[in-house]
Amino acid sequence: MVIETDFSVQLRAYELMYTSFCMANIYEENRSVCKYVHANARGHEAIQLATAMQLLPHDCASPYYRDDAMLLGMGFSPYDLMLQLLAKADDPFSGGRSYYCHPSSRDPRYPLIPHQSSATGMQVIPTTGMAQGIQYKEQQGLLPADAPKSVVVCSIGDNAVTEGEVSEALQFAALKQLPIIYLVQDNDWGISVSGAEARCMTAYFMPKCRC
Repeated sequence: MVIETDFSVQLRAYELMYTSFCMANIYEENRSVCKYVHANARGHEAIQLATAMQLLPHDCASPYYRDDAMLLGMGFSPYDLMLQLLAKADDPFSGGRSYYCHPSSRDPRYPLIPHQSSATGMQVIPTTGMAQGIQYKEQQGLLPADAPKSVVVCSIGDNAVTEGEVSEALQFAALKQLPIIYLVQDNDWGISVSGAEARCMTAYFMPKCRC
């Protein structure tokens, strides 16, 4: 990951935030064109772009179905996303076979993205496994000596933390000190319930670090 503070980066972030905002408006105005369920990043643009613009091609990322702003920040174009929205054969993620914002990519220009699922929290264990694989390769000397350090980002919503597999993944990642960041986007809502209806504590915690 790389941290940049240049004004041009800030300007680019603003441009992408506005692009995501406009795309969400277009989608809402034309829901009759697309017959299946699709969501957007409305209200989450800033955190998604702040995350995506730190990622490099040797990193890995697991966005979820509201993370289209994150995909824009990685470098995918609005046209790329709309190809998937309309199930077109030129969709760069799945050739039009997946719902909108269900990315998967091995394109070397972008972070590695495993195939996504609509099931809440389902991506967390496989993504944690990717981080374990990176750590194993590093520990076993299976990477070139000059290979850059990779990090994995797993994005989830706040109510996904109530899922059992999410708890398993968080515990395992903390235990093994895996190179993974869990990005919990907390808007106090799940798919159909509020945060108060789904959980009895905040959606985040700080595991004890054995550093």
